[in-house]
Amino acid sequence: MTRKTPLSRSKGWFDLRENLWRIVAVLGVLLLLNLGFYLLLNLPRLRSLQNLEERRNSAARDLRGTQTRCDRMRELLALHDEESKRLDDFYTNVLGSQMDRMTSIQKEVRSIATEFHIDPESIDYNSQEIAGSGMAQFQITIPLVGGYPNLRQFINRIESSKHLLIVDSVELTGAREGGAMLSLTIKISTVFSSPPLPTGPPSATPAPGDAGA
Repeated sequence: MTRKTPLSRSKGWFDLRENLWRIVAVLGVLLLLNLGFYLLLNLPRLRSLQNLEERRNSAARDLRGTQTRCDRMRELLALHDEESKRLDDFYTNVLGSQMDRMTSIQKEVRSIATEFHIDPESIDYNSQEIAGSGMAQFQITIPLVGGYPNLRQFINRIESSKHLLIVDSVELTGAREGGAMLSLTIKISTVFSSPPLPTGPPSATPAPGDAGA
């Protein structure tokens, strides 16, 4: 049986102090290889991933902005539909056509005139088309005799009408009893959503016998 001598042990023994620089060089090479691998492969992937994430965030912001605009457009569209319905209702039920409303307006004005002891036959009616609007103005001229309280009550009755009656003007035409009694000419008007109808008396057609006269 052979015994290992100290010399044989020293030949197989790895001396760290003697091979330190080799180890450092190997580790340095590995580090450089790792760094090169990172720079050549991982870094472009990371940059691509970062760009992809930025695009995703930008797309998400654009989507949120588009969603907000769509919601706002839906609100505006709903508001437009509502206002269109209200406008249609205003033209149909408030303005209406002259054929539908003139008779009822005349009846109401004559009723109010009777309350204030105004001769209904003294009321003057005039209708004219408003150029370029497709509507007609129906103006009513009413003579009123009384004091200021009487005038206020009359105007309140006109303005509280279920019809769209507007007080255009109040003209003073005379006064007596020291100004206590006033003679006034009040003009009120309304509008229709159709061309005016003739409000004066119909034109007289000549009789067949008068044609040859």
